[in-house]
Amino acid sequence: MIAHAVRTLLFTLAVLFAPLGAAAGADVPWQDAEALRGESAQIQRRLFRAPDAALREDVAARLEEVRRLWSTRLRPAYEEAAPSRMRPLDEAVDAFAEAAGRWDPAAAASARARIWTGLVDGAFRAALARLDEGKTQEAAGWLNIREYARTSRDTAASIAMREALAGRMAPGDARSVIETELLGVYAGELRKAVAEARGHLAAGYGVQLAGALARAGGLHALLSESLAARLGTQEANRIAEAFARLDGPDRPQGAGLDALLVRIETLLATYAPASLSPEERDRRVRLLARFVALVPVEYGKGVRDGEIAIPFEYFEAGLFRDRAQMLFGDLGYDLAARAPQSFDRLAAILKDMQALIARKGDGAQVDRLAEEAGTLLAETYGADLSKGGDGAALSLLPDILDEILLAGGAGDWQEAELKRLEAYALFDPDVEQRLMPRAPALALKMEADFWEGSAESPGLGRIVAARGPEEALKLAVTRMKAATQEAARILDVRLSGLGAFLQSLAILLREGLEAVLVLACMIGALKASGVPARGPGGWRWPVAGGVTAALAGSFALWFAVGRLFALSTLQRELLEGLSALAAAAVLLYVTHWIFRKSYVGDWIAQIRRKAAAATGRKAGSGGYPGWLTLFSLSFLVVFREGFETVLFYEALLIDAPAAPVLAGLAVGGVFAVAIGYLMLGLEAKLPVAAFFRLTGGLLAVLCVMLVGSGIRGLQTAALVSATPVAWFPDRPWLQIYFGLYPVYEALLAQAVVAGLLAVSLLGFVLRRKAALPARSGGS
Repeated sequence: MIAHAVRTLLFTLAVLFAPLGAAAGADVPWQDAEALRGESAQIQRRLFRAPDAALREDVAARLEEVRRLWSTRLRPAYEEAAPSRMRPLDEAVDAFAEAAGRWDPAAAASARARIWTGLVDGAFRAALARLDEGKTQEAAGWLNIREYARTSRDTAASIAMREALAGRMAPGDARSVIETELLGVYAGELRKAVAEARGHLAAGYGVQLAGALARAGGLHALLSESLAARLGTQEANRIAEAFARLDGPDRPQGAGLDALLVRIETLLATYAPASLSPEERDRRVRLLARFVALVPVEYGKGVRDGEIAIPFEYFEAGLFRDRAQMLFGDLGYDLAARAPQSFDRLAAILKDMQALIARKGDGAQVDRLAEEAGTLLAETYGADLSKGGDGAALSLLPDILDEILLAGGAGDWQEAELKRLEAYALFDPDVEQRLMPRAPALALKMEADFWEGSAESPGLGRIVAARGPEEALKLAVTRMKAATQEAARILDVRLSGLGAFLQSLAILLREGLEAVLVLACMIGALKASGVPARGPGGWRWPVAGGVTAALAGSFALWFAVGRLFALSTLQRELLEGLSALAAAAVLLYVTHWIFRKSYVGDWIAQIRRKAAAATGRKAGSGGYPGWLTLFSLSFLVVFREGFETVLFYEALLIDAPAAPVLAGLAVGGVFAVAIGYLMLGLEAKLPVAAFFRLTGGLLAVLCVMLVGSGIRGLQTAALVSATPVAWFPDRPWLQIYFGLYPVYEALLAQAVVAGLLAVSLLGFVLRRKAALPARSGGS
């Protein structure tokens, strides 16, 4: 696959290694290697389309360029620097040209993977050899032809090479650093290629399977000496025999091929090219713990009674299990040395998980296996590392963003979309819940970038749906990786007591003030209309019942999610969106009623007379909204924010001491209640009509806000499209406090609701003006 992320790194390295000069550039054709990789990728994409004369001519021209790059530029350099790789590279280039000539995408994908792994293998050996000879400039040129660590940071190999070029590090010391990093990268890529091959085999993707198998074979050849040194000759021979079957005429198919790939995964389980640093080991332990814990969560959502209920969740369960297997392989050498019995048991647990997922087995058994795996990790590495958590999610996000870039660069947009949803599942709710109380603007920006982005900077969802352009995808990934680093920096710092108090106060005011204003306006309007608080037609019990039910429901849902059942990211967004829209619909009716009261003054006295004798009042009689309306609105406006508010406070308590958080909650509650009483006090001081106009206008604004938030929830639940607009300001404070998002669909819905409210208001104004002469004439 073509990795456009690599091009950016190559350009950076070209600048860093400018002292190489023209001679080194001529001796090491690393730019030609990247050009060959790009041209072969373009050919591969065209092979997926039905051939016609123009397309065949284009492929033939590109093939000619591939041959030229290989024969005139790359082959002479490799023949001198890595002669042992010449034969497999010659065969791979010829096989690629032949496969493209007969329009065979699977064979072309296999040959193309062999070309690139052969180029990487030869460049790796050449770079180390040049460092052994003290030729740092030539080594730097060869180092450009490589796979890069999946990280957003500068790599150790790049730093070591830069220091060696500047004379601040001995070539031998730089060689040790570079060899250690690259072997680790290639070992990870080997495991990834085997896992991807199994995934492509299960999905029936023949072309992708051919490429993954060839890539795995090429990486095995690169690592063969390291495998023998680390595992011993006998174990290395077993692995070599398994890979020989993959590339031989007797390669099994179907279940047999999957069994062979599983055997290779098992044989590679304890292989580590070098001992991990304590930091890298701890990072992998956290990630392993996180993925093991996520498997039963996703599996529980995706499978019901042995049948797939939500395909994507089922897919993610398998994906997370495969990622856990890869991380287990990275830790295998360390884990086997620390606790051999735990190593054996974890290997068996991952294998049993895989079998259960494949046959859609008992979810409770998957839960038990995950719990046992977590216990083993805690016993081996300590409880803190075994918890995984948000730090693990943030550390993994850059890797998945790079994978999105790789998939998009290869033209596999379906895979890119799956990776995007996987990344979003790590961000929301885990990272977002902790980030929103502390940096709401950053949280909103990151969420938008997972979806539509903005008019000037399209997000991943828009780019992947439109299948490019790749340059926009690269920019989006770079932007999101920078945001991820900023989020990690913010969340790494524990809040002070004052900071915890202020953020706790802000949560309650931001999430709860809206509900308080709605309830205060509604109660004030009911009191001004003469509707009694108690009795058969009173408002107190419907309102109190709705608020109580909403609070109880919020805490019950919080308790149930993750304990009794799992609520997926998209399901949570859907729940929030629908509850906001339902609240807006009820509020629209109540606002219509309030506008009606504000201009038809004769009805106020009529309602008061009816309220005094109210018995068995029916909903809607005399213009009174009715107990069901009051209960529904009270429930919806509180429940809409209640569940999320509980989650925010739970996340805040992770980062801050409990006392200031609870103090902020208490002060925020007092402040919100005071605002409610202030609104109710206006009912006694203002003229009735003026009070109705004030409350009606305020509720109209809140109704428009709810519509914007509701549509936004449906957009993040992937049910409504999102089209960014450039003419509306993209300001976090507008989104957080007013529900105004710079997307066409939400703004259109809000404009429609605002129009309905304006028509309602205008209609009653006109009716009032028409009624005034009639009343004057009759007096």
